Amino acid sequence: MTRIPRVVISAERGKSGKTLFTTLLLRDLIQRGIGVSPFKVGPDFIDPMHHAAACGVPSRNLDEFLMGMEGVKCRLHRHAEGVAVIEGVMGLYDSMDGVSDVGSTAKVARETGTPVILVLNGDRINRGLAAVLRGFKEFGEGVEIAGVALTNVTERQAEKVEKALAGEGVPLVGVVPRSGEAERDFRYRHLGLVTTAEGGGGFGYDHWIDVDAIIRIAESAPPLEDPPECDEGGIERTGVRVGVIIDEAFSFYYPETLEEIGRAAGSVSYINSMKSGGLGSVDALIIGGGFPEEHADAISRNKPLLSDIRRFSEEGGFIYAECGGLMLLSSVVETLSNEEYDMSGAIDAYAAMLSRPAGHGYAEAEAIADTPMFRRGRVVRGHEFHHSRLILREPVDFYLKLRRGSGINGFDGVRKHNTYAQYTHLHPYGVHAIGAALAELAGRKNLS
Repeated sequence: MTRIPRVVISAERGKSGKTLFTTLLLRDLIQRGIGVSPFKVGPDFIDPMHHAAACGVPSRNLDEFLMGMEGVKCRLHRHAEGVAVIEGVMGLYDSMDGVSDVGSTAKVARETGTPVILVLNGDRINRGLAAVLRGFKEFGEGVEIAGVALTNVTERQAEKVEKALAGEGVPLVGVVPRSGEAERDFRYRHLGLVTTAEGGGGFGYDHWIDVDAIIRIAESAPPLEDPPECDEGGIERTGVRVGVIIDEAFSFYYPETLEEIGRAAGSVSYINSMKSGGLGSVDALIIGGGFPEEHADAISRNKPLLSDIRRFSEEGGFIYAECGGLMLLSSVVETLSNEEYDMSGAIDAYAAMLSRPAGHGYAEAEAIADTPMFRRGRVVRGHEFHHSRLILREPVDFYLKLRRGSGINGFDGVRKHNTYAQYTHLHPYGVHAIGAALAELAGRKNLS
């Protein structure tokens, strides 16, 4: 048993100010000289970026669907230092199917024995929040709501709500007043909040957080049972030279993905899709997701890099790409304003942006071909969240058939030469795809 001070930051529903409150709390703790370790329930990439910007510590995902509840406990146990601050997903009780608690923040809180701070958006409501709080307290068996925080309120509203909540037996531990600056910095677009790399987020907003009260709540969490050893996939260092395209256009990487690349690669070079003049000397190329459509003009003007990517693919260089990376490998990206921009053309396809999600949520797929990442018959779990539709203009082989999700007409994973590109994002603690691929590449090229 290990004592880990910890607290979950959840809300009645999504877009209530959870990420704003979480980042302010992390910042306040750091400024008090208190160590923190941020976490995010669910598969999201963007909220953890805001956590990391606030405290300088990588934020880890805790996702039951991707890694199982034992994996969730293992991640929490392994990476928690100081006060563990866990931001929830959607509303506290919202789940994958809307009926059970699978995938919910409430289940993570209950299974890990973590008390909850409930964030309530005070816009156009006061006494009604007491009814909301009472209902949330009574609804979830084994879920402890230990504090309440208010967001999006005026000073007068906050005073009214505080009086309304006084009889509910749950202390008010924070207030974040309505702020035009916060609304601007934590604004939403088609895939969620604007990323920190693109100017989203901030910390200098007027707020009050009872840090001492939250520390007491975190320290009240019971000792966490020691889980089995975490599965690291037996990753060993190889001599493979790996290039990773990572910048404000391609920023969707789990910390564990980059760490796995670092453990497996002989060397790692980081490539900017808009500024780097080429791939350099690499044996493998990894391209994560992101927002290439937001930077399509700058990317399309970097002809030397785009040509290098296409040449590398045609010569059989190993490429693994997810979502936005798939768009970079296509021939053309069409934006919502109907502007077309040339990409690398490694795969002859047209990526058209849509105003609505083309794929959104968890995905489960069966491998229908052997690949360096996994063998035929392997079932892998991931998630997809994209507003692009891929129109293939050449015959291709798919290596994944979806059981759940959208992908590309029920399939996913385009294979051409030694290039593998898919909409589905994978987490290393669900499947060690990149580590396995680099190990196979090392064996084939005698780079171990």
